[in-house]
Amino acid sequence: MSSGSFKKYGDSFPSDTTPATVELYEFYIQGELGRFEHLRNAINHLWNATHKNAFIFNDWSELMLRAFCDNTWTTVTGAAASWKTTCAAIYALCRWFASPCDTVVIGTSTTLDGLRRRLWKEVSKYYRLCPALGNPIQSRNCIQYRKGHDDAGIFGLATDKGELDRAIGKIIGFHAKHIIVIVDEMPYTPEAIVEACVNLQTGAEFFQFIGLGNADDHLDPHGRMCEPSSGWDSITPEQESWQTKRGVCIHLDALNSPNVKEGGNRYPGLVRQSDIDTTADIYGIDSPQFWQMRRGFWPPEGIQKTVLSSAIIQKFEAAKDPIWNDSFTLGAALDPAFEGGDRCCLRIGKCGYIQSKLVLALSETIFIKTQVSPDDPIHYQIARQVKEECVARGIPPRMLALDSTGEGGGLASVIQREWSPEILLVEFGGRASSRPVSSTNPKRCDQEYLNRVTELWFQFRILVQNGQVRGLDVETASEFCRRWWEMRGPFIMVEPKAKMKERTRKSPDLADAAVVLSELFRDRMNILRHHAISFPADSRWRKFVLDRQLESDYAGSTG
Repeated sequence: MSSGSFKKYGDSFPSDTTPATVELYEFYIQGELGRFEHLRNAINHLWNATHKNAFIFNDWSELMLRAFCDNTWTTVTGAAASWKTTCAAIYALCRWFASPCDTVVIGTSTTLDGLRRRLWKEVSKYYRLCPALGNPIQSRNCIQYRKGHDDAGIFGLATDKGELDRAIGKIIGFHAKHIIVIVDEMPYTPEAIVEACVNLQTGAEFFQFIGLGNADDHLDPHGRMCEPSSGWDSITPEQESWQTKRGVCIHLDALNSPNVKEGGNRYPGLVRQSDIDTTADIYGIDSPQFWQMRRGFWPPEGIQKTVLSSAIIQKFEAAKDPIWNDSFTLGAALDPAFEGGDRCCLRIGKCGYIQSKLVLALSETIFIKTQVSPDDPIHYQIARQVKEECVARGIPPRMLALDSTGEGGGLASVIQREWSPEILLVEFGGRASSRPVSSTNPKRCDQEYLNRVTELWFQFRILVQNGQVRGLDVETASEFCRRWWEMRGPFIMVEPKAKMKERTRKSPDLADAAVVLSELFRDRMNILRHHAISFPADSRWRKFVLDRQLESDYAGSTG
C-alpha cells in the first residue's frame, strides 16, 4: 500500500478520501459491517457530525432503513407522523451520493403541492445541509448530476390526473444503471404510475421500489403490494413486519411509537400519545380514521360500511371470469365525467346465463379522448367515438346507456340526434324509484334508499351478493370498496360523490360506469327481477326457456 492511500474495512482508499465517502462506498458494495451499519455511519458523518440531531435514529427509523437496505421491494404502512417520508428521503440521498453519475432516484406524490410539502421537502432539507454535488433546480423539483442533463440525479414528479400523462412519459424516459423509485401517498397513486415505475426494473442493473402510505384499502395499489404472501388472514394488526409476494412490508402502529414507549416528545415530529388521544376523542378508537391515521392498518371488516368489501367480492366470486352456458347479450355504458380530471369511460358488458343464473360480466373499458376544437364540440366528439365503438362491436343503440345527470343530459341529446333515440338515459339525481328493491325484497326502492344514486350503487351490490357479477377488475372493485354508506333514519344513503373524491382523491369513474351498465341490463333484461330456475343442464325445457328469454329481451348481438 502506497503512502498516498490508506486501508479500511479491507479496502484501499486515496489518502484524501473523507470518512463519509468511505462509508458511502462500503454502503454501496455492502461492506464488512453490512449495508445498514455503513449507512448509519454515512448519515452520522454527512449530517449529524455538523448539525446536531439532523437525523435521529430510533426503533422506527432503524426498522425502515434496515428494510430499505435489505430488500428490493419494500412497502411501509403506518400512522401519520411516523417518519416514513423522512427515512425514504435520506436513504435516497445516500444511494445517490454513493454512485451519483449512474443513479436515478424517482420520487412521486399525488399532487405538486403534496410533493413539495412531503417527499421533496425532506430531500431538499437534507440536501441543503450537505450539498456535496449536483445541480438543484427547485422549480422542477430535481437535482441533476450534470447541469442540463436528466440522465442521473433525483427527480420529483406529481402524479395527479392533470400531470398523469406527463409523469408517465417522464418515468418511461428514465434509463440508468441504478434506479430507485419512491412512491409516496401510494394508496392514492394512479395504477398507471405504479405500473410505469415497476416496469423500470427491466434493463436496470440495480432496481429498488419503496412504497409509502397510510393503510386505506386492500385493493388499492398500496394495499395490493402490502398483501402478505400467505394472505391477509395470516397477519394481525400487532405485527411489525411481514413478507409480501415481492418483498417486505413494514407496519408502524402509533401505539408502539418511540415517543409513546419512552413518554413525552423526545423525537420531534413523531406521533405522540397526545396525538393518539386527540384522534380517539374526535373519531373514536373503532373508527376508520383511527385505524388509518393511528394504527396504520386496514380497518377490520365492518368498522366502515362500504358498498362492497374484499370479503363480499371473494365470497361471491365477482372477480372470476364468466363461463357461459351458450350465448350472451352485449351492452355498453357511458360515464361522461365532465368534471375536471374525471375520465370519460365507456364500459362494455355481457349478460347471459351461467348455469341457471342470469349474470352480468364486465368486459372492456374504453377511455374516450377529447380535445378542445372550435369546429368540433366536445359533446359531438364523445358521441361520435361512442357510436363507433358500439357499432364496431355490434352493439345497437338500444343496448347503450349513459349517465344523463347534469351536463350528461346535453350529451344524451346529441347521441339521440346523431345515432338513435333508443339509448337508455340513467339519471343519478333525485329520488329513488318506486320499483321493488329485488326479486326477494318487494319493498319499493324509495322506501329503502334515500336517493337515486344510492339505489343505483346498491343494485350493483345486490347483483354481486346474488352471485350475478363476473369480471370485476381490481380498480373498479377498489372504487366500490371505498365508497361509504350510512343510515339516515330508515333510509340507506351512499356518501356524496364530492365527499368521496375529497377523501380518496379519486373519482369513482369506473364504478359509475359499471353501475350504469347494471341499470342497462336491469331495464333491458330484468336482471334484478330474474328468479333463478333449476333444471337439468341438458333438458329441452331449459333450452326453451333460454331461447324465449333471449328473444324477448333482445334479438341483436350475441357472443
